[in-house]
Amino acid sequence: MAGSQTAAAGHSADPNVVLTAIYFSTIAAIIIGTVIYFFVVARIADPEVRLLDLITTQREIQHLIDNLSGQFKNFFLLPIRWRAMKPYYTHHTLSWLFILSLTASAVVLVVSLALDLPQTIRISTFTFFASLNALFMTRQHLYYIRRTYLSYDAEHYLVLDTTSFDSFDWSVFNVIQIGILILEFLQLLSFPIRDLLDAIHLSNRQGMLDNGDSDTADFIIGIITMFANLDSKFYVIQLWFLVAVIACIFIIMSAIHLYNAWWPHKPFALYWVKYLLPLANLLYLPMLVMLIGSASCLSKIGTEDYKDASSGLLRCSDPAINKPLYLATTVVAYTAGYVILTTFVTSFDRIPIKGEIHYKSQGVAFLKNMSMLLSIDFLLVANSYKHIRSILSLIIVLSMVCFNISTKPCFVSQINYWRSFGFCGILWVALVVTMLTNETDTFPRISPGGIASLLAVGVVVIFALFVAVKRLNRDSSNSGSGNNGSNGALVSEHLGLVESSDRDGEASNCDQMSQPAAVSSSLSGPAPAADMGIRNVEGDKLYIAAV
Repeated sequence: MAGSQTAAAGHSADPNVVLTAIYFSTIAAIIIGTVIYFFVVARIADPEVRLLDLITTQREIQHLIDNLSGQFKNFFLLPIRWRAMKPYYTHHTLSWLFILSLTASAVVLVVSLALDLPQTIRISTFTFFASLNALFMTRQHLYYIRRTYLSYDAEHYLVLDTTSFDSFDWSVFNVIQIGILILEFLQLLSFPIRDLLDAIHLSNRQGMLDNGDSDTADFIIGIITMFANLDSKFYVIQLWFLVAVIACIFIIMSAIHLYNAWWPHKPFALYWVKYLLPLANLLYLPMLVMLIGSASCLSKIGTEDYKDASSGLLRCSDPAINKPLYLATTVVAYTAGYVILTTFVTSFDRIPIKGEIHYKSQGVAFLKNMSMLLSIDFLLVANSYKHIRSILSLIIVLSMVCFNISTKPCFVSQINYWRSFGFCGILWVALVVTMLTNETDTFPRISPGGIASLLAVGVVVIFALFVAVKRLNRDSSNSGSGNNGSNGALVSEHLGLVESSDRDGEASNCDQMSQPAAVSSSLSGPAPAADMGIRNVEGDKLYIAAV
């Protein structure tokens, strides 16, 4: 007993200090790494390469600005009259239904906070988050449909939809992208693991076992979620730090928009926006999931679910804070952060260079939104609806697997392949956790080692299947074709995006054909459709003027 108390004291000495240090150290490392990569390594390049990068950046930023503007307009401007909804009746009707649900849940949440109605607070919080997610997914889907058929730069998006490469280079940029994938995998995997550890903790508590496993599980779940207990001062630091970051982003975007609207003849240069994309991708899930976790804990105070949530495992120890203030702040911060960050990370469309890991914005939009929906499902659905929560999680992860296989959101086929393996691994873990946590009679009889073995064996089997299928595909492609299988090269050749000397299967970036003389001194501001994209097609060459 003394040993277990010592172990518990070792873990509870304050894990909040450790995870908060990891939280801010990770952010600092990401920022420093981004600065070193873009502002130091880029300066070593030759002047010709830097000029070409400047031309490419101008066109990329112009597409980013156009996509940002288009998404915000599509999100906030909804037709009211039925005739004006034509031909997108379904999208607009669903959008208005989600808006009504969002508005009603917000009003109910404010009233229930004022009257201190715990059960109503929990239900309205879940409804608000789910309605916001559904509304944004509906509007984004409509935006991509409109962009596909109404875009003035159709050739650019045609190349994006048909370009693919077999392999990638181990450059610094690609290593960062792989790190983002690993972080995304761990964050998504943490949700079913969190349910499993919670079930183990509750089983031990019901069996009157106290061997330090609960504290170990508490410490592990805190590290993988980087979320401090609500009764800790570190939670207050984390929350207000995120609120300050989101507020700064909103203020900066608003100021730039107003400046460019008032002085269109001298727009604000936005070439530096490109450097923020890796930061946004790396911090997207940790920031938003932390806000959802905060809302989950605060909304459960005073309900039946809070007894389990306040065990420490879900980082919901009884807080000595102002619940209405912190819950309202969390909801507002998540609303602004979710809309801004999701719009930003899904607005970057560029034709990649061969060997570069990059993604189609439609794929990023779907997977990011589904990740948020998975977070809402695991963190905000009540424990009394555990069966429904488990079924929803399986449907969400299965849809992510099917989407990744069918649409191939990354331009590199290897990344798509192994990303599918990651999603299948998460699906297997979620399936096992669903079966175990819903079998209250069988689960206590299985040791933690047996559960871990079951999960590991399933993941190993899935990995072996993926390796076997990949080898079969490689053998069949080697025997059936002598080329490198790059569809991007064929499409580029058909559209005249490569020189005749490059028609050996090497896909090239169409932006590399840009004319240096066309570089503008300002890298922002919406350009007319006639001044963007394809200007002249002559023979086998495509000339692009980015003005």
